[in-house]
Amino acid sequence: MKINSEKLRELAALPDNELWREIRKMAEHFGQKIPEKTPPHSDMERIRAALCGTQLNLADAMQILRAKRGDGK
Repeated sequence: MKINSEKLRELAALPDNELWREIRKMAEHFGQKIPEKTPPHSDMERIRAALCGTQLNLADAMQILRAKRGDGK
């Protein structure tokens, strides 16, 4: 899979609620359900850091999403 850095930057620039909506759409595309409620801003900033390749990586972002889903898988 090729990662589109420009698209990741565009996503990271979205407000929290819009970014979370996009994340939920992507998760649903892959058969995953995550809560509708937008996580706290601090968690969203961690996700943005993963998207932009700073501080976190994509594996860390997936860990955050799994925690929000509530099953740890």
